[in-house]
Amino acid sequence: MGTVAKTLKLLNYLSAFSPEIGLSEFARLSGYDKASTHRRLSELVKAGFLEQDPTTKAYRLGAAIPRLALVREQTFPASASAMKALDRLFAAVQETVHVSIVQGTAGLSALAHIDDQTHGNRVYIEPADMLPYHATASGLVVMAYADDAFRDQVLAEPLSQITDDTSTQAEVLQVDFEDIRRTGFGRSEGGYETGIYGISAPLFDRNGTCCGAVAVATPKSRLTEQAEASILAGLSQAATDITVAWGGSIPAAVQEAWMQTKGN
Repeated sequence: MGTVAKTLKLLNYLSAFSPEIGLSEFARLSGYDKASTHRRLSELVKAGFLEQDPTTKAYRLGAAIPRLALVREQTFPASASAMKALDRLFAAVQETVHVSIVQGTAGLSALAHIDDQTHGNRVYIEPADMLPYHATASGLVVMAYADDAFRDQVLAEPLSQITDDTSTQAEVLQVDFEDIRRTGFGRSEGGYETGIYGISAPLFDRNGTCCGAVAVATPKSRLTEQAEASILAGLSQAATDITVAWGGSIPAAVQEAWMQTKGN
């Protein structure tokens, strides 16, 4: 990992649950020594990516972050187009739906979501959470369609055991990737949250790169055969709509895999 990547990595430790973090905690989380951590944090403050509380000395996100987010959405309205597709998907499946996009090898960041409010037992999406590649349906489908170099880089890092059902062995994950490419859909049963079943479909940009995923998350107890058929149909349509809106196209191999899977 290069110097810039190591510096920007520090931003990923901030979340809605940890909006401010001190120097010692940043050093502990990152594994960097305090001197290099302080130097990197100072660089981020100078660039406006972080700001430091004058009293507590803790660091929080700076003004550069929302400014860049606004520029991105104005020049590439990915969120708006994703929400249109999610509205239709949610209407069809009545379960929590979300779109996430690749954020380097760190994981996927939430772009848009609709939480199910129709059931007592439901799934919530925390927008600030990073979705790990190895433990979520969205992450697995992106990994399956990523290029070899990207996939190898992610698998070279230690993979955390999030639940008892999280797969952390590269050999096991490679088998999952093969199955995903055969069916066109990513699946995770309890890999990120016990009792939750996720199904996803890949999204592609104008260069043909898998840049994210659209997914449905539901309690496993509610995933009947009929519900699954509805989810698969809705996901393939949503993935197509979002991909086209982003200037891309669904590869023929993925479309064929979808047709065969939904036909079985």
